[in-house]
Amino acid sequence: MAVQTEAPAAPGYVQLRRQPYRGHQLIIDAVLRNSRPGDRVFDGGVSSGYLAKELVDAGLVVDGAELDNAAAEEARQVCSTVIVGDLQQLDLSTLPRYDVVLFGDTLEHLPDPGAVLARLQPQVKPEGALVVSIPNVANWAIRLSLLAGRFRYTDRGILDRTHLRFFTRRTLIELIEGAGFRVVALEGSVPLPGISAEWLCRLAHRVGNWRPSLFAYTFVVTAVPA
Repeated sequence: MAVQTEAPAAPGYVQLRRQPYRGHQLIIDAVLRNSRPGDRVFDGGVSSGYLAKELVDAGLVVDGAELDNAAAEEARQVCSTVIVGDLQQLDLSTLPRYDVVLFGDTLEHLPDPGAVLARLQPQVKPEGALVVSIPNVANWAIRLSLLAGRFRYTDRGILDRTHLRFFTRRTLIELIEGAGFRVVALEGSVPLPGISAEWLCRLAHRVGNWRPSLFAYTFVVTAVPA
């Protein structure tokens, strides 16, 4: 199977990674498993719309929120509506009810992600779903670095210097359940750098998910209103 690795994105923003079993693909799959064509999705932290485009192409209607004006303008090319502003400050109660609420690598950038989730919980339909992806600070590589006395922020990745909050598998579940949801699925993205062969990615995914708390680079969680 031919693999495309990237899709266009606004300058300075993350690009879509299409490698099988990577975080972006797991997010898209989780949303599509919990929706049908015509359903409405809210993408909190829509960025340039790189994930929203995949969902719109699959027949979904996507609204988004984004802090950056330039990225929001890009996202408007694919989204039905894009609200510009800080998720911590926006009046989320004015939003309609959604079939899926999505936070793709967004919550770790917020001072109080639990409060945002709790405020959005009433906007999720009773039969709807919440999909969250978030880096795993207890990944084996971070554990080894800590054992060696190293904790250095980076421009990308688990220790991205713009991350305000860090989560393990357990604390992520506690965050989501504390906001009024019940976790129904959790899987880890276990990427192999430089590898795009589907069978190798599938093998790494299956082996790594025997113990995602250790091997997952990113967690992708599906939850429903409690």
